[in-house]
Amino acid sequence: MQSAEISAKGLTKKQAEKFGRPVMGVLLLLAWGHLVTDMAQGALPALLPVLKQVFSLNYAQTSLLVLVSNIASSVIQPVFGLFADRRPARWLLPIGCLVAGVGLAATGWLPVFGWLLLAVGISSLGVAAYHPEGSRVANLASGMRKGSGMAVFSVGGNLGFGLGSLYMAWLLTVGGHRATYYFIFPGLFTALILLGCLSRFASPGTSRTGLDPARRADRTAEENPAASKPGSAVSGPLYNPGDGAGTRTAGNKKVLTAFVLLIVYITFRTWLHAGLYTYIPLYYTDYLHVNAHAAGYFVSVFLLAGAVGTLIGGPLTDVLGAPRVMAGSMALLVPLLYLFRHTGGGPAGLVVLAFIGAALISTFSTTIIMGQELLPARKGLASGFTIGFGVGMGGVGVTLLGVLADHLGVPAVFGALNIIAVAGLLLALVLSRRFPRQAQGQEL
Repeated sequence: MQSAEISAKGLTKKQAEKFGRPVMGVLLLLAWGHLVTDMAQGALPALLPVLKQVFSLNYAQTSLLVLVSNIASSVIQPVFGLFADRRPARWLLPIGCLVAGVGLAATGWLPVFGWLLLAVGISSLGVAAYHPEGSRVANLASGMRKGSGMAVFSVGGNLGFGLGSLYMAWLLTVGGHRATYYFIFPGLFTALILLGCLSRFASPGTSRTGLDPARRADRTAEENPAASKPGSAVSGPLYNPGDGAGTRTAGNKKVLTAFVLLIVYITFRTWLHAGLYTYIPLYYTDYLHVNAHAAGYFVSVFLLAGAVGTLIGGPLTDVLGAPRVMAGSMALLVPLLYLFRHTGGGPAGLVVLAFIGAALISTFSTTIIMGQELLPARKGLASGFTIGFGVGMGGVGVTLLGVLADHLGVPAVFGALNIIAVAGLLLALVLSRRFPRQAQGQEL
């Protein structure tokens, strides 16, 4: 971190090294809750074919389940974020985790489609409730190593999405659709743990004398951003609260511009992720004539590599700054996506796919951090947009890619994904150039 920021927080470099370290106990608890909560979201795709058969659903009704899940779990997250910013809502952590599991557990026992829609919606609301408050507390627990700390929190969700699908597939194999009730146990167990640890989430990083200095500055920014010292990281990265009204207005416009560009970048990334997740198996089975089971393993490699990329991208953000990591991610994806189309279905394709997954998802925690830096007094709201709304809007991209695949074939989808990666690269370069403060890394 720049020396001016350290001075503004009342810390020498030596003190910053001591107090600015992430509180790993809190972060690991939050990551575990994130994993279990996102298992519910990841399990729905594996459950859909069974629900379609049991309830005799048509494709429109099946798509409606996905739409309800997407809106309730993603698009609505900023509402929970705004609520958490106005009043600390740590109770949302155990409640969100429990509701996500209970809603999904009920799906196999409901008599009519209307109740099924309600259960999916309730489960997804639990997912939406957990993320903004979880990422807000994770930000505080990360100290001055926001990238490293947020990577720990984020990787829980990446793993949970993949493990939820595997867990549900196993339950359906063992006990059929009635076995969904077993999904309540991970959520119940984790909710009890989180409930018992609420006091730790109240002020992560406290010592006997109160909040550590590195975190006291973050807490000050949340409670009264105008009280932050001029030039400090917590006073807002783009303007000085002590300036005149005209300067503040210009600064607010600059913040809004940066935040909108960030959401557009996240939307592009989600189009890439959802497009690859959806069309990798179709590409392998329909065009490379690989059997469906092998294609499933390729998707698993892609998802697991994304979890590894999250752990790499977080610390890189601490060193290089968010826009540079975002630009580097897209710069890697442009040639990797081209190589993937020309490597075939052998081991080389598997290796390239792993690199694609790692490069793409490496910025998951990075974009959360940048959003929270742009809105330091509204960390929950920023998280709701960067985790939820941006991801939810990405569903539009998958629909458009489906239209493209119907008319030009699945290979054309990968060409379109290449163009999206180029657009994401240009956008990240604009952010890096126009907002250099976010492009600065830490020097701890």
